[in-house]
Amino acid sequence: MKKLLIIIVLLPLLTLTNAARAQENSINTDDIENISKYLSTITTPEPIKRVNPKYPLSAARNGREGWAILSFVINEEGRVEDIIVKDSSGSQDFIKESKKAAKKWRYKPAFSNGKAIQQCVNTVQLDFRMSGGGTKGVSRKFKGKYTKAVDALEAKDFKELDKLLAKMQKNRSMHLSEYNYLQLLSADYAKVQGDKDKQLKYLSRVAKALGRLSDEKQKLSVLYQVFNLEIELNEFKAAYATYERLKKLPVAEPYLAQFAETIDKVDMLIAGDKNLVIAGDIKEDFWTTALVRKEFSLTEIKGSLHTLDVRCANKRHQYTIEKHSTWKLPTSWENCSIYVYGEPNTSFKLVEHPLSI
Repeated sequence: MKKLLIIIVLLPLLTLTNAARAQENSINTDDIENISKYLSTITTPEPIKRVNPKYPLSAARNGREGWAILSFVINEEGRVEDIIVKDSSGSQDFIKESKKAAKKWRYKPAFSNGKAIQQCVNTVQLDFRMSGGGTKGVSRKFKGKYTKAVDALEAKDFKELDKLLAKMQKNRSMHLSEYNYLQLLSADYAKVQGDKDKQLKYLSRVAKALGRLSDEKQKLSVLYQVFNLEIELNEFKAAYATYERLKKLPVAEPYLAQFAETIDKVDMLIAGDKNLVIAGDIKEDFWTTALVRKEFSLTEIKGSLHTLDVRCANKRHQYTIEKHSTWKLPTSWENCSIYVYGEPNTSFKLVEHPLSI
């Protein structure tokens, strides 16, 4: 059997801090001058004990690869708690083993003013890989369904396409290459439907596994689309992380000046005097995003929301959600993300209010 590799990747968490102004709903500002921006200093948790998850036996036998992204809190004793599965390649066995391993991890506690504190914003991606590359191709059965689905999309036979996608998504043991093909097809479908939120979700999943691709131009294509959609949808923290990935791609070098100019304009928008609005939609358990400002509201709630979990670098708090609730976080709370819980199919708007001067 091929040697099994499990790779743990700590994901960067970025904070924007600068001052400027921009017009509402526009990043095409003509009078941008010297904008001072920097990323806040982030202390990466120091592991004392790190246990690798077991490679699921059935996955190993089938040459199946995958990944899972976990968010968790490190308590004052350095133990891992409150694990949340932010996303995965869809295989439940990888998720299960990732969570089991994370519960055994131990970290050096963080201290503030001589007192041990929680570290509440910790995100890790665990990649399950076969040393020989796993099964890179797709099965004949999958290829047949995929070809029919592509034909249905081209013919705009959306009823047939929905049926085929539903059948393909039921396979919880598909190989990573098949999973990526499915996500790309779903992204193309979302683009045709004009649903940019879904398009970004599917492309972002492909971006999680780009390390397995040898085609640098394909990597650039996926990350470029993700970056543009994150900007359009006001997912600015995520856009910064994608920008950092683009800078590391040699093939992206001719476009870096253009990306940097866009980031400069986003800096000004964040520091401006207009609200930033992001559409939220709970599909299953929760919806999450990273904040770029300290004051925010949840508005236009269609459905039922009940809990807001705010996780910052060294602080965490849970709130009960009422209609048209507004929260103002202390300035000392850095690198904050929110997790919004409610009934499935509940939609709402996250409104981040202008920075206080």
